[in-house]
Amino acid sequence: MVYSNRYGVIFACTCGVILGVGFGANLLVFTLFAKHNTLRKNRLDVLILSMALADFLTLLLIPFTLHSAVSFSWPLSDTSCKIYQFLLAFSLAASTYSLCAVSVARAMIITNPYHPPTTDLVVLMLILAWALSFFISLPLRIFATKERLGPGLTNFTFCLPTIKEHHYQVILSQFVLYYFIPMLVIAVNYVRLARFLHKSPVMSMASVRNTRRASLMVFLAAGTFSVCWLPGYVLELCVYLGLYKHGQAWEMFYFTCTVLQYLHPCVNPVLYVLLAKRYRGMQGAWLFQCNRNRVHPQVTSVTESF
Repeated sequence: MVYSNRYGVIFACTCGVILGVGFGANLLVFTLFAKHNTLRKNRLDVLILSMALADFLTLLLIPFTLHSAVSFSWPLSDTSCKIYQFLLAFSLAASTYSLCAVSVARAMIITNPYHPPTTDLVVLMLILAWALSFFISLPLRIFATKERLGPGLTNFTFCLPTIKEHHYQVILSQFVLYYFIPMLVIAVNYVRLARFLHKSPVMSMASVRNTRRASLMVFLAAGTFSVCWLPGYVLELCVYLGLYKHGQAWEMFYFTCTVLQYLHPCVNPVLYVLLAKRYRGMQGAWLFQCNRNRVHPQVTSVTESF
């Protein structure tokens, strides 16, 4: 039997590009943090590094997805499938909850600049993000299994996140725990920042600019998170309601949803580090090795570092 794998090849090529860009962006983030020792200078960088580590773990798992897309088979054992699905869910949750922690910390720093979160509180937020990710992902992937596509397709096997009977319970749980609640947390903090800007007393132009920039970053974080993850849950809802039909339009929608989900680990480092004002000089010095002895001005506003 000859099975057309055109979309599998296109998907693999697209994810291969995403993989390369994501690895490059996250490795640059790690290099900037290590080279300039920013973790001691800015508490928020601890949470951003946490998000980058989770995104990097997600990217490390993409090659297994690419192999399955091209060959229509899971090459490893059923136990390996369970480990893979758990690590994938765990890394996505850790990235999402680290994103929530960043939005909370930013809102705390901007709305109360004279009493920013302490190092102990930031570390506690970091521990909670990874602990919650572990304990939430474990039961969601306990039924991950390796299954065949159909009775007559013995060579077509896939690593599925759960058995068919529990599929939509798992999807609903993921929607609530991985999307709805994190989106709610980010939205609440954005509203806090918007209200602060509206009611804040007269500030200097520099402070206003920096505060608005930080608010814009929170808004962009919410926007990119929604754009990358909401279509996938809409697709699952369409499948559940019986609206999904095999055809080119639906296959392209499925392809787009999947690519957007894998694109998110590439967007985070660009959004949070590579476009940040305080890292622009660092990137130029590291990439082009010019102006090495330039003295960078000290941050004079607590919000300028964002």
